[in-house]
Amino acid sequence: MKKTAWVAALGGALVTISHFSAHAQGLMISGIASDPVAKEAFGKMVKGRALPKWVPERTTSSPAQKVVFDGQEFYVMSGCNPHDCDSEQIAIMYNVKQKSMYGLFAQVDEKTATEKLTWLNMGGENESIDGKTILFAALTGSLANHPTAFNYKSP
Repeated sequence: MKKTAWVAALGGALVTISHFSAHAQGLMISGIASDPVAKEAFGKMVKGRALPKWVPERTTSSPAQKVVFDGQEFYVMSGCNPHDCDSEQIAIMYNVKQKSMYGLFAQVDEKTATEKLTWLNMGGENESIDGKTILFAALTGSLANHPTAFNYKSP
């Protein structure tokens, strides 16, 4: 009887993890608001930051890409200001298992040829090194062009 309960619990956990992975794979920035868990993680990521109103609900975005670093899966998505992608962009890394997000918001001033980068929820852990590389690669298109180049293994 105990073995049956344990197997059922394990099966349920595997189904839940599979559901989260499949769900996150198709997640887009514009869909964060409709996912309660992702919405909460997004709120924590942007706490204390003033982002434009188009983030996240009206973002022009594409589906998340999976990357691995420090032994964990992250889903990376990027998007931009509708009808003005060149001036404002955002990239987000979402760790579904830890329910955490990290981000990069970029503003470009074409007149002065400058770019202002605002890092979101970056602490002093591994996300501050490899995470910044992955987020910037998402904005530049390098992640989409070379997706396997951004899977980092733990030492």
